[in-house]
Amino acid sequence: MVKKIFYINSEMEPFASVSNLANLSVDIPLGLQNQGNDVRCLMPKYGFISERKYILREVIRLKEILFNYDDNDYECSAKSAFLPKSRLQVYFLENEEKFGELNNLLFKSKNGRFLPDNDIRFSFYSLAAIKILPNLFWFPNVIICNGWTSALVPFLLKKISEKDKNLSKIKTIYLTNSLNKDILYDSSNLPFNSETLKEIKSFNLNQIGCAYADATIVIDDEEKVSGNIMKSNIFKSSKSCSSIDLTRSDGDSSALLNEIEKVIKAL
Repeated sequence: MVKKIFYINSEMEPFASVSNLANLSVDIPLGLQNQGNDVRCLMPKYGFISERKYILREVIRLKEILFNYDDNDYECSAKSAFLPKSRLQVYFLENEEKFGELNNLLFKSKNGRFLPDNDIRFSFYSLAAIKILPNLFWFPNVIICNGWTSALVPFLLKKISEKDKNLSKIKTIYLTNSLNKDILYDSSNLPFNSETLKEIKSFNLNQIGCAYADATIVIDDEEKVSGNIMKSNIFKSSKSCSSIDLTRSDGDSSALLNEIEKVIKAL
């Protein structure tokens, strides 16, 4: 059965890349598309991404999207392009304040330290990723959250879908390849009411993503992290959790693709 799949990530070759997730963000969506699924991707529109080089096009229904959450008003836009040499559609979410001035390290300053406002930036991104769906006139069966930058999507989807039946049937898969020790969310800084998040003792993004996603897949790629993650309490609330070892795959992501396909069928 053909599935509609929304692949949410923050880096994707050749547009922006700081880790192996940028390669997986190409291989996995293409693999799912080759299986006959309707796959669309989303990533931020960083200021250094050339609209001319990658032929980013304006879409009228995706201009100046206004949305409200917890009595706060927000705005974003999005442009559309295809992954070079493919028919894989990629949406670029625009917000100049959040993404326009970032350098090609994406999440870090030039001295290597994580930016102090990553939590605000990517909580907005996670929220906008859901709120953009009505403007697409397209609701996925499955959202794949690729890494910590979209870890809040499952949580927000659960909350928003309580009042929107179009979102209530969407399933989520959370992918992680990092311990994320330095990626914590300070609930007092979040741009929306986060009372539910306070139920989680730790604000490690792995824990937040896993606690609310319908399935979690831990990826060992550049280093083995699954052992440390699986032994911790981070995944004790997980509904379904598995791990895939890609450390000796020489760039072959077929094992991960097979696992994702298996998880989608089980959801």
